[in-house]
Amino acid sequence: MSFLLAFAAFLAIAMGLAHSVLGERDILMRLFRRADLPKLFGGTEFTARTLRFAWHVTSIAWFGFAALLLRAGGEGPAERGRRIRACSALSG
Repeated sequence: MSFLLAFAAFLAIAMGLAHSVLGERDILMRLFRRADLPKLFGGTEFTARTLRFAWHVTSIAWFGFAALLLRAGGEGPAERGRRIRACSALSG
């Protein structure tokens, strides 16, 4: 495995963790304390849950990107070439 791909995967995981923890603490909590939070579908609870869900889905995307980097680093050149040819054949 390439050291640089492994390091990039580590950074992506760190970004996902930082995004989730710091965003929850510094952005979402302060936002939810506001009195003027929109009332969607009957109340602010739905709005808060939707914002929290959207925020943490982005963190999960960082973890998925890290998994893709680790997967790319574990393949040899022949396997990568075969995968690229297979994807090209599917796209037309």
